[in-house]
Amino acid sequence: MIARSYIESNLRQLDKLYNSSGSQKMKLYYSKLAMLELCGWIEETMDDVVIKCANRVLKVQPNKKYIADKVVRPTYGFEYEKHFRRMLVFVVGLMSVEKIEKNVDQVKYARFISALGSLKAARNKEAHTHLKGVTRTVDAPSVTMRNFIHVYEGLVEYQAKLKDLRL
Repeated sequence: MIARSYIESNLRQLDKLYNSSGSQKMKLYYSKLAMLELCGWIEETMDDVVIKCANRVLKVQPNKKYIADKVVRPTYGFEYEKHFRRMLVFVVGLMSVEKIEKNVDQVKYARFISALGSLKAARNKEAHTHLKGVTRTVDAPSVTMRNFIHVYEGLVEYQAKLKDLRL
């Protein structure tokens, strides 16, 4: 099961702080923090989905350790193709990933991919800048919460299909 209560709680709290703040700079801080919090959660959750799948389908302990140490640990990021899909292919194979992609709810899949892409672009921009006197915009925590819902639903779909997978 994918943990969601603590990230939802964090995002709701940041949204409350955002809405009650009278300062534009504080709103930017809360927005940026919400987006970075969500991105960290996504990365950790993708890793967890892959590790749990590996622990379930692999029988030999050194292979499980290999996935954890050589596939998951050196993977930094949450892009679908570059990170999540690549790790899944390592564990269950391309043929199985292709089958999963065909069988997941296509609306949830499209929203999942779209939300990951939006968050990736926003995260890269925010991770390489700091707040200074220039007027800028960052998605409000409420927008980040909507992205969270799409990512969460996509990850739940993948986790369910991985559990149903017959290897």
